[in-house]
Amino acid sequence: MVSHSREHSRPRRSSASASLAVVAAALFTHRADLALATGNDSSTWDVKARKGRRIRVESTVSGVDGNIGSSSNSSHKKKVNLLVKYKSSLAHRRNLEIIESGSADHNWQSHAAAMSTISDTQHIAAVEIDALEENLDLILEEMLADDGIELVEEDFAMYKYPYNRIEKSEELHLRHNRNLQDQPTSNTTMIKDHRSLVEQQQYSIEQIQADQVWSLTNSRRNRYPNTPVGVCIVDTGYDKNHEDLPKSGLTGTNTGYGSAFVDKDGHGTHCAGVIGALGNDLGIVGVNPNPSKFKLHISKSLNNDGMGTASSVLKGIQGCIESGSKIISLSLGGGEHSEIFSEMYQDAYNKNVLVIAAAGNFGLFRDDYPSSYPQVISVGAVDRNGNRADFSNWNDQLELMAPGVDILSTTPGGGYGSLSGTSMATPFVAGVAALVWGYFPQCSNQQIRNVLALSAKSMVANSKGCNRRTGFGLIQAKDAFDMLDKYGCAAGGNDFDPPNKGAVGGCDQPLADLTALPPINTASFTSDSSGNGCQKLFLRMLTDGYAYETSWELTQVSDGEVLMTGPPRNTNFEDGTDYNRPASKCLEPGTYAFTIKDIYGDGITKPGYYSISLDGNTLATNSDFGSSETTQFTVSEPSSSPAGSSKWESLLFDDFGNGFGNNFYDGGVDAMYAGDKFGRNGLVVVKRGIGNGEIASIYSKNMLLEDRGGFTKFKVVFSFYANNSIERDDGFCLDYKANRASTWSRANCWESMKDFENGKWYDDTRWKFQPPARVTKSIRIRFRGFSTENNDRIFFDKVELYGRNELI
Repeated sequence: MVSHSREHSRPRRSSASASLAVVAAALFTHRADLALATGNDSSTWDVKARKGRRIRVESTVSGVDGNIGSSSNSSHKKKVNLLVKYKSSLAHRRNLEIIESGSADHNWQSHAAAMSTISDTQHIAAVEIDALEENLDLILEEMLADDGIELVEEDFAMYKYPYNRIEKSEELHLRHNRNLQDQPTSNTTMIKDHRSLVEQQQYSIEQIQADQVWSLTNSRRNRYPNTPVGVCIVDTGYDKNHEDLPKSGLTGTNTGYGSAFVDKDGHGTHCAGVIGALGNDLGIVGVNPNPSKFKLHISKSLNNDGMGTASSVLKGIQGCIESGSKIISLSLGGGEHSEIFSEMYQDAYNKNVLVIAAAGNFGLFRDDYPSSYPQVISVGAVDRNGNRADFSNWNDQLELMAPGVDILSTTPGGGYGSLSGTSMATPFVAGVAALVWGYFPQCSNQQIRNVLALSAKSMVANSKGCNRRTGFGLIQAKDAFDMLDKYGCAAGGNDFDPPNKGAVGGCDQPLADLTALPPINTASFTSDSSGNGCQKLFLRMLTDGYAYETSWELTQVSDGEVLMTGPPRNTNFEDGTDYNRPASKCLEPGTYAFTIKDIYGDGITKPGYYSISLDGNTLATNSDFGSSETTQFTVSEPSSSPAGSSKWESLLFDDFGNGFGNNFYDGGVDAMYAGDKFGRNGLVVVKRGIGNGEIASIYSKNMLLEDRGGFTKFKVVFSFYANNSIERDDGFCLDYKANRASTWSRANCWESMKDFENGKWYDDTRWKFQPPARVTKSIRIRFRGFSTENNDRIFFDKVELYGRNELI
């Protein structure tokens, strides 16, 4: 798509011969695409082309009826559908008033049959010109000469990408007997006979590691609280009555093709099932099976035949942005490069929105749009074996791959069917982005995008690289989650100003160098030895289906004293659960023995295992250890700091002897001063917090550090005690805000029966964290409780905060 901006001098009219000379070349590619999308090559096109302008003057895509055909109303008059971007909202409103009132006098507005607003913020409108064909060039010149107009473009056709039809019968097993109604569409394989077994999980869910994220976050809900992320699907609509799709909290945008919640084509409903088919023991399961962890907005921008226009898609995207959606999924294409679309995507990127689009299904090296805009993640397709699908387009902007062959998903009327195409791969990437982003809401769209790329499974032979055929590789949800859990948002690199400057796309997307990033202290950080002389043993264990058989203990070899055991007293480990926790307090120099036991004598059934590490080094890992296995290790004297490194500097200390004092304050009714209980000089306490963590928190003041040169790392030393009513998985978190950030970042969470036992004081607990910025010039911390009962209490005593600058 060629855009037109107003020149300083009035352009001359091009001759008819010049216009006709460029018609074939200008529209060859576009006509071929449209023919593939509609299944024929019968569309009739005519063009007035001057200075690269291509304007469709005969074939248009109409409104609600969804038919594509001639819009000529006489042998001499033609209707031309245009996109117009105004320079200001004032110019936009002025033209709208003139056209609606019919008060235009012998200028281009007098030929405007209709005008509708696409975006108020971007000042974009759809304008229909109804004029004699021989006057079209003059009208366009007048539009470009209008002081209020910035761009004029063709309102070109857009469409769902063509896909492979699946001829074979799919066997979908349901837990209860039900007759699935056959659907009046030929583009899917419908399931219509009686079934009675279990919900089916596609091969693709395991291929992208989505199930591993479910397992981890479901087993540690308090450690990983979720903030629902809005996902917008711009497509043919959504069957809200399908029993396997979310029904509550839906919002929609009608762009002229009827209700967003009616889908007579099926393409949009199929994409929606990939993102969010319910984990309800029916049919299939999507990437996000829990509807409470994401929000859906549907923009119906394509008609009942899967066809639309640039204006309808722009309206749909604008609806996504206005709905507050953070992710936009576009399984569609059409047209060439458009400056109006480009500016729309730049605006979305600057508003922290991630746009994801299908690369196209022609198996060619070519630039398809919208996937080839730098602000858009371009997605290709792989088969069940992880190989690139032969129909998947490729180019310099291709960024990620996802399952796109024989994808079973929801179809209108309560059915299920299989489709193949990059249209199917796109919602997998959108779904993974929502799945991961919900647990790290403080990260930006740029950082989430970069982490998805950096954690992808490379498809380049013998390399971890990126190429034009497969981008960075197959998306991996758990690897992306772990990367953010270990390094924080810094794993996605620094943000740009404005943000869209960081959107390059393809293999040139600027990713972070993880080797230059020290881990922050989250569940995946396995060492606490740098800078404070504290070394802890860390245990990582995935239990099998007989977790009650497994236990462990840590002893000091010199005197046989048992220092720590697991599981906590009077409990068992849970079946099929991933544990990642300290197996000791700070260890003094000496020799220790870690013993893991299985009372049945067969170890931990694979894929279960255990692994222990010290100072980031793995000491032992095994599954087949029989009845027991013991590993001895030695903790040496801590080495002195290297020359030139900075020391820890005290930034804050409070023993709460005089209440909250000048350093801390409470966030609300679920945090308070508790006085001198337990023989302590002074205590503060937090309780509950599941419903509102803000009021169950104690906050430090904001400490300005610029006069001290700023800091790169921080260490918190504190004492805490949990009363006996705290239940398993309840506990508290340490959060921080660096450089006056608008949201809190999690440093670490401690959970009862996993990280501590109730009824015991834990003195001199230490935790270090490193904000993503190169230098931190202001810092705040808070302790936030999370539990369900009013009687639950976590007491804190003697909180100290230290900082150090490793750039010195």
